[in-house]
Amino acid sequence: MIAAVSNLLGIIILVVSAITGGILILSPGSIRLQRPDCGWVGWTFNIINLLFFLVLIPFCGVMMIAKIDIPVFICIEMSSTPLKIFLELIGIISFLLGSLLLFWSRVSLRRSFRLAGVKPSQTDYLTLHGPYKLIRHPMYLSALLVLLGLTLVLTSILMMAMFVIMVWLIFKLIPIEEQQLDQAYPLAYAEYCRRVPGTMFPSKRK
Repeated sequence: MIAAVSNLLGIIILVVSAITGGILILSPGSIRLQRPDCGWVGWTFNIINLLFFLVLIPFCGVMMIAKIDIPVFICIEMSSTPLKIFLELIGIISFLLGSLLLFWSRVSLRRSFRLAGVKPSQTDYLTLHGPYKLIRHPMYLSALLVLLGLTLVLTSILMMAMFVIMVWLIFKLIPIEEQQLDQAYPLAYAEYCRRVPGTMFPSKRK
């Protein structure tokens, strides 16, 4: 039973990661040379984020299908089969929700997509539709949901450490990006923040 579930989860992760990787690499705006304008924080986040989506996720999918146990992930062995299945179920739901939010956010941005910490160019526009009608930073939320999902599926201490690091980096990046957006769209972005007060979770207007 556990082996069958693990194999199915591995296939789901591998297929979704292939689609995600294709969108991140091939969709409009994503292949331009971009340099973060916020020092080591932006570079660190982008390197970790791209390695996670383009390398680590597909590797985890292959690992689960092939039933290979890699010690570096420091996976916790569950003594309770129902608990393991429950964590895997919650994990795959989080992984899929995060992946769907990533697709939706990326499609909504179109050519205005920028790597974290990269200033908007003169040809970019302020995205106000799609998930951006609900929260201001849906792509950050999607990355955390995907990482949390994989952490629960693998019950990996290494993944949990990555999740904590990503949360810390994101909360350092958000004020920097918001300042960049405010400088690029001074009136429009102030009005947008008033209408959409939630950064990564929906919030009522004050």
